Amino acid sequence: MKNRFLLVLVLGLMSVFQLAQAQEFDQFFDTGVMRIDLVFSGSAEETSYALSGVKKEQFYSGSRTTLIDPFDYGDHKFVVKDKASGKLIFSYSYCTLFREWQTTEEALSVRRAYPHVLRFPWPLATVTVEIHDRDSNGVFNKSWSGIFDPASIYSDPGNSHQYDVVDIEINGSDDEKVDILVLAEGYKSEEMDKFIDDARRSAGYIFSEEPFLSNKEHFNIRAVLSAGPDSGNDIPGEGIWKNTVMNSSFYTFGIERYMTTMDYKSVCDVAACAPCDQIYILVNTDKYGGGGIYNHYSISAADNLQSRAVVIHEFGHAFGGLADEYFNSSVAYNDFFPLDVEPWNPNLTTLVDFDAKWKSMISEETPVPTPAEEAYGDMVGVYEGGGYVSKGVFRPMIDCRMHTNDAVFCPVCSAALQKMISRVAGL
Repeated sequence: MKNRFLLVLVLGLMSVFQLAQAQEFDQFFDTGVMRIDLVFSGSAEETSYALSGVKKEQFYSGSRTTLIDPFDYGDHKFVVKDKASGKLIFSYSYCTLFREWQTTEEALSVRRAYPHVLRFPWPLATVTVEIHDRDSNGVFNKSWSGIFDPASIYSDPGNSHQYDVVDIEINGSDDEKVDILVLAEGYKSEEMDKFIDDARRSAGYIFSEEPFLSNKEHFNIRAVLSAGPDSGNDIPGEGIWKNTVMNSSFYTFGIERYMTTMDYKSVCDVAACAPCDQIYILVNTDKYGGGGIYNHYSISAADNLQSRAVVIHEFGHAFGGLADEYFNSSVAYNDFFPLDVEPWNPNLTTLVDFDAKWKSMISEETPVPTPAEEAYGDMVGVYEGGGYVSKGVFRPMIDCRMHTNDAVFCPVCSAALQKMISRVAGL
């Protein structure tokens, strides 16, 4: 009886807290989205930001009860403050392709520019927006700020490209679900039926494995019929260049399998058509490849024999902030995970601050570090090798979906994904 009373009390307090958060949303925000378009530029050692425009978009699908990001994952975050009071009213952490490029050899001698977009609920009053970048010690520092008045005559009312949208899986209100938006890339208008079939199949891939299988009711999935002039996408290493809506390409940073797009502005133009928490770009190709960038986008081939594994793996990156656990494949990065800094990713550790990771999930009998031996094959431990290097970075299990295409998510990755589902869906 006592336990039942305590449960009722806890649930009651949670309801009061959620109500207070919802009231705070109504105090500071209106329906719609303020979209700030920026350009990142720089080199390995320097980053600059330039404002290119402000738009109002229609669909804000995020939580109205959790406005401050509780995880602070990623290489960047932006914060929104009410200018009059200085109160923090919104925050969002993320990664960018630009930051990845800064760790490449090219960035040591060349400057590049990448477009970027910030999105948050439309404010009722003037706000201060700050970008914070994570430094080499893993600490966020403010790198840019701007003041934005929602009544400004210079705010574009939002004339983004409009495409038809098809419901793939709808389970409830946008602000109470994880809203995945699948975008068509490299599909011509006469190939839209194929795209819808591909989108349904790809959604099925995600929900075929835990923790997504048992959480299917907490997701909405829609497909945007963003038809373009050409089928397929760019394959620079083969001299193939296509005219597509979002300008995606293989051979990112010289790695054939790494498929991305630098044109994030066009991606967001397409995604403005419907509610969206996660963007998944589906490319009309049978060539092996893909990419996933945390709270940025996922992208993968629709028709490769390994597409199921790639779709799930890349979504792990983009949605859960999970890092690659492999270390025996060529990459373009230099010192992507400094060995004297604890990675922010929930599934890697350098043992600098292992107490903050999955230490509580390891049995007392399991040695740390853990030998990659048959005796520990199905046990959570601390196995050396991950994050593209064989020494100094450790992963939770010998094998996992973030390590090879032949495994499923390990308990550590599953727990991190479950936390993200709960946060985004407001559970």
